[in-house]
Amino acid sequence: MWIVVWTAAGCADLSRGAASSDAASSTDAGTEGGALLNSDAAGSFASSVHGLLIAVCQRCHAQGQEAGDTQFLLTGDGAADYASVSRFISVSAPGSSRLLAKMSGTGHGGGTLYAVDSPEYRAVLRWIQEGAPP
Repeated sequence: MWIVVWTAAGCADLSRGAASSDAASSTDAGTEGGALLNSDAAGSFASSVHGLLIAVCQRCHAQGQEAGDTQFLLTGDGAADYASVSRFISVSAPGSSRLLAKMSGTGHGGGTLYAVDSPEYRAVLRWIQEGAPP
């Protein structure tokens, strides 16, 4: 049965969570994806969030990939990706943002990508709370 579940999950690395910071290690601290993890200040999408999403989401959420037929597509282009991600956030109710729910595995066929208590999840939440600047 687990083989069927793993196949259905597709691109998910179900072992991801608070103990691992694969996405942060794939980017340099202080640059795209890493800056917000090491700071209490909110950053921009380009400097703090884009790299986190590209690191774990783009392998499935890209044209021609397993989740390439969803509304959440990442191209690697910051402006296009910001437009796509913006449809999944709510600056008026940051904690209720669909992006955060999906990242933490709620309603996400790929499972949990970033656990609620992970620095990556907190970074994206903080970005949304600060108005989700591009």
